[in-house]
Amino acid sequence: MDIPNSSHNAGFIFVRHIRAAGFCTIGSRRFLLDQGMSNAEIQDFFNHGMSTERFEQLFGQDAMARQVIERAKQDGQQESTDDRL
Repeated sequence: MDIPNSSHNAGFIFVRHIRAAGFCTIGSRRFLLDQGMSNAEIQDFFNHGMSTERFEQLFGQDAMARQVIERAKQDGQQESTDDRL
């Protein structure tokens, strides 16, 4: 079973990536609502993450969202390096 926000969930974006990019969850919630997500969808994303691919499809046109995507990709690269050790 995957644990939400586990370091072994490469390929997913979690709240930790939003925070690592310097954004707060309140502002992120507002952004996601403005983009058409429901409160239930946002809560599910905050609890379980979202695939990087899906996040990029939905929000990749936004400069701040791209910062979150980049953080998640960097995190995934680091996990791959750590797994080889």
